[in-house]
Amino acid sequence: MQKLARAIAHTIGIILLTTVNAPVFANGGQVRVANYPIGPYEVTVFTSPVPLTTGLVDVSVLLQRRETKEIVDGATITLTVVAPDGGTQQYPVTREQATNRLYYAAEFTIAEPGVYQFHLEVRGPDAAGTLAFEATVERASSAFWRSWWFWGVIGLAAVIVLWWLFGSGKEPARRNAVSSSRASRRR
Repeated sequence: MQKLARAIAHTIGIILLTTVNAPVFANGGQVRVANYPIGPYEVTVFTSPVPLTTGLVDVSVLLQRRETKEIVDGATITLTVVAPDGGTQQYPVTREQATNRLYYAAEFTIAEPGVYQFHLEVRGPDAAGTLAFEATVERASSAFWRSWWFWGVIGLAAVIVLWWLFGSGKEPARRNAVSSSRASRRR
């Protein structure tokens, strides 16, 4: 019975670890533009969190040479964000803001949901160009059941309940009772 309880607890733990989604703010995320050509370069743009929500947003840019896929150093990239109401904000996209130094990144806050326009101006050592994409920003959910700590507490509670039901010392007590009855029969 204890083996069954352990197997169930491990299964629940694995399910929780593989299914609970928490926003990750890092270079990468959802691909918005893939291998867009600008002169001898290819530009790939990622946004996170996925889905894009109000609050802290990360826009990451991977700039490579088209022929060799070599990472391009020394580029100047500027991001212009156009809000649904027409207001604009401009952000530098730099290696210093990136967690992975292969990328250029910009982190900023979006306060209101809606459809936003993103414009990138890329100036590399050998060419310059622009690209644009549109993305819907949803209102961030404050629902506690979408957070990692809620599911962590549920998982811990499940393990405790399973241990209490199946492994709380009942089986060793039965062994002692069986050993006692065998010992009394021998006398």
